[in-house]
Amino acid sequence: MKFTAVIVITPDELEDRVIDHAQRAGATGVTILPGKGIGGEARKTFFGLTFEGTQSVLLMVVGSHLTAPILKELHQVLVSGTESRGLAFAIPIEHLTGIDMRQVVRFEEHLRREGA
Repeated sequence: MKFTAVIVITPDELEDRVIDHAQRAGATGVTILPGKGIGGEARKTFFGLTFEGTQSVLLMVVGSHLTAPILKELHQVLVSGTESRGLAFAIPIEHLTGIDMRQVVRFEEHLRREGA
């Protein structure tokens, strides 16, 4: 089975919605890392204090067959009209070790259900 890393960078307030949508599309596990980013726009200040929103970096290792459905689901959360509220991308994994075999079984069961 081939695997892909799906990485999502999103504001903290969207973290739960992103996870729900990813799981709806077949993701089973998520690693959550705290983040802070500097975008191309000037930072906002309020009474001389700089406001920086915190972000979450979500990492999911999924079967490659789930990559497109997960990204499609995430698009619903991350894009609203012309406004982007986060970033999601996928990277193919060439070598992998240490994955819980129960997760591989869940991937295979999901694949069988989708093919039925």
